[in-house]
Amino acid sequence: MDKFRIKGFSDDSVIHGIGSLFRRIDGPRWFVNLNTLPIKSERSYLTLSQAPIMARQRVLNSRTEYSKKGYHKSFIINNTHDWKVAKVKECPIIKKYQKGDSEQYCFTFQIAEGITVYLPQFELARALFLHDGYLSRTAMMPDTLQAEFDVIVNKSTGVASIDVMPSCTYKIDYFNEPGCRRLLSWILINKNVRRSYESIGRYQLLEGKNRGQYRVWDFKFYPPTLSKTRFSVKGWFDSNSNSMFVHEIEGLSDIPIDLPELVLFSHPEFTKPISGKGNAGYAAGAERPEEHNIDDEASASTDNKTIIIRAPSITMLFDKPVQTIKVAQKSRINSNGKQDDGAPETASKDVSTDETTTTGELPNADWGNIDDQTDDSHLYLSKFDCFFKMLELLEVEHGCEVLIYPLRKLPKIPRCKKHLLTTDANPRCLAVAKVVSGGTTYHVVEVDTSDADKALSTILLKLKNPVNIEEYLFEIEIRLLKKSLGWPKKYFDFLCGVDNHKGVRHPNSRHQGLVNSDDIDKWTKSFFKKL
Repeated sequence: MDKFRIKGFSDDSVIHGIGSLFRRIDGPRWFVNLNTLPIKSERSYLTLSQAPIMARQRVLNSRTEYSKKGYHKSFIINNTHDWKVAKVKECPIIKKYQKGDSEQYCFTFQIAEGITVYLPQFELARALFLHDGYLSRTAMMPDTLQAEFDVIVNKSTGVASIDVMPSCTYKIDYFNEPGCRRLLSWILINKNVRRSYESIGRYQLLEGKNRGQYRVWDFKFYPPTLSKTRFSVKGWFDSNSNSMFVHEIEGLSDIPIDLPELVLFSHPEFTKPISGKGNAGYAAGAERPEEHNIDDEASASTDNKTIIIRAPSITMLFDKPVQTIKVAQKSRINSNGKQDDGAPETASKDVSTDETTTTGELPNADWGNIDDQTDDSHLYLSKFDCFFKMLELLEVEHGCEVLIYPLRKLPKIPRCKKHLLTTDANPRCLAVAKVVSGGTTYHVVEVDTSDADKALSTILLKLKNPVNIEEYLFEIEIRLLKKSLGWPKKYFDFLCGVDNHKGVRHPNSRHQGLVNSDDIDKWTKSFFKKL
């Protein structure tokens, strides 16, 4: 999680209550009333763009490490059809109501052990939908998605296409994140989910009230079905009434996704890399300050690359993996990791998370809080077809014993994009196998370079401790990424000894990063010679 401070709030301000939403009648920007403790901050509200960090008992401008205090509970719901609606003040746990917060709407339902759960509607919408400034603001305008995304679903082929309109203000950086693409696909294509998301704006138009110079509204929406979804929550529990009030949803798993197996995204600004000597922007990203100062009331500029601030994450795990792919409409020269001469060396400390304008006051930033843990590694197995066939030949023709480990997705680390393929922004995976030849155990590691981002040999390791390869893999992955897809040879010296790790080059190929199927036999023989 990145460190950040919100302008106008005192150190260690705790969000004790979330009240009504409001905006000036002559202005587009929505705000959310907050009750914070201790009561000494200059402000008592945040813009709706800050929804990703707006959870009860969340600490703003924390100066010390803090643990998430409260009662943690995990439960599975049947669906949301039998949920009832109540107000916060009706929850028997809360003895002292905060002004405005007590009138906010909750969903109430029973779970195992007869516990009655009071789940604030804003918190459920935040966990499902409000993961960035765009989705938070757009939720108040029910027709925006239809105007900014053209969705076509071909049921016969199981493929959906989403064309992003040039006028769309969804940050292009989010299209580089598989988790963000999957969430956006879910909202746009799943009819039940889209109706839920757009019900936020429809309720606002129907039930919001004009009071003097402001329009005021108590948040309400229609929940998606969420059949058999598991909730991991934190809140207060009262044994006397056997009830729980939820402060924060920490994770959702087995979320029904109900989408085609493949979703294609196209955007006028999507590009595909081609080899060359030019600079294609800022490859590594600017050096980040230790902490960002966020002025959410200042306007944001369009001049800088969006700074994504990692907020406390929400774990999301869908019940079925769906592959999403960026479809490029034009080419760019591959930068080979070089920095654009005109790009800043250091990202701005002072930023705005408001919507961008050409006259913006501060560099623009936005939130990133999705931790998508959907098990989708098998979607990328085909990238290693030739590697697996080579291992099969080692087994069949050369008498080796082969054990293939589950495919791994390279982790995300700060200031590095190498964990994603440059062609479609899907995860770059790593395949690992144990090979026993002549009584000696080796491990073989292969990285997906199908985007031809960089030539990288397959590595052959003879570990000092061959039993525990899995405990070393994460460190290998981190060092591989920090070297911009280069093998960490000094670390291999430590794990194997100086002469016990070797690279095995791929055969020459018509396409860099790929192995021709008719060269697999030659590749296998090269491997066996190394053994």
